[in-house]
Amino acid sequence: MNLKLLTCVAFGFSIFAAIPGLNAQQPAATSPAQESTELRPAQSARDVAIERARIMMAEKRYDAGIHAYEDLLKNEPKNAVFMNMIGIAYLNMGNYSLAKKSFERSTKADKKYASAVNNLGMVWYQQKNFRRAIREYQRAVVIDPGIGGTHANLGYAYYKTQKYAEAAAEFRKALEIDPHTFDHNERVGTMMQDRTVENKGLFFFMMAKEYAQMGDAEHCAEYLRKSLDEGYKDVAKAKTDSGFKKVLDDPTVQGVLLRASPTNEKNPATSPGA
Repeated sequence: MNLKLLTCVAFGFSIFAAIPGLNAQQPAATSPAQESTELRPAQSARDVAIERARIMMAEKRYDAGIHAYEDLLKNEPKNAVFMNMIGIAYLNMGNYSLAKKSFERSTKADKKYASAVNNLGMVWYQQKNFRRAIREYQRAVVIDPGIGGTHANLGYAYYKTQKYAEAAAEFRKALEIDPHTFDHNERVGTMMQDRTVENKGLFFFMMAKEYAQMGDAEHCAEYLRKSLDEGYKDVAKAKTDSGFKKVLDDPTVQGVLLRASPTNEKNPATSPGA
C-alpha cells in the first residue's frame, strides 16, 4: 500500500512505523549544560527494564517486547501505558484480536488515557469497520481534544465513509493543533493509521485547501502537485475557490495551477471572434 504510515510515540521518544514494522528515532539528548553541572542518577531496575522493552519495539522484536512489558506489568498490574504498548506490538504484528484486548484493558485501567482509546479506533480502522473507528476516535477527542493525530485519524475515517466535509474539519483541527501532525505524532502512545485512500487526487486537493486556509503556501502547493500527479481533474478550480484566496499570489502555487490549466484552453485575446 502506498502512503502507509503509523506513528507512535512512547515514553518520550518517537517511533515511526508502517505496518507491520517500526523504525526508531532516538530521544533528544540531555543538554550539554545539564550534563556538565549534574551527575546523572543511576538507573533503577525499572528504568532498565523499560529501556529494554523500548529497544525491542524499536528493533521490531514484537514478541520479545510483549514479554518485556508483561514482565513490567507483574509489578504494576494497572499500568495503562504498558498495556497500550503491548497492544501496539500486537497491532504491528497484525493480531487485531489481541491488540483490541490490550487496548481495552488499557482504557479500563485509565479511563482518561486518550491514546489507548485512539489506538482502539486503529484496530477497527484496520479491520475496515470505519463507523466503529469513528466512535472510538470521537471518544478519544472528548477525553483529550489536544492531540492532532487523533483528529487526523478521525478525518481519515470520515473520508473513508465519504463524509468529506467532516473529514476536512478534522484535518483542519489537526493542523491548527500542530502544522506537522501529518509528519509525526507527538503524544505518548498515540498511533496514526495508514494514509492510503481510494481517491488520492481528491484527498490531496482537500489537504491543499486546508493548508491554503492556514496561509501555508508551501504545503498547499505540495498537495496541489500531488493531486495533479494523481490525475485529479479539478485542480484548476483552486483559482476561483475562496478557500485558496490566501495563497493564490504565491509563485509556487501559481506554478502548479498553471500546470493544472487545460492545454486546449482558449486565450480570449486570440480566439475567433475576439
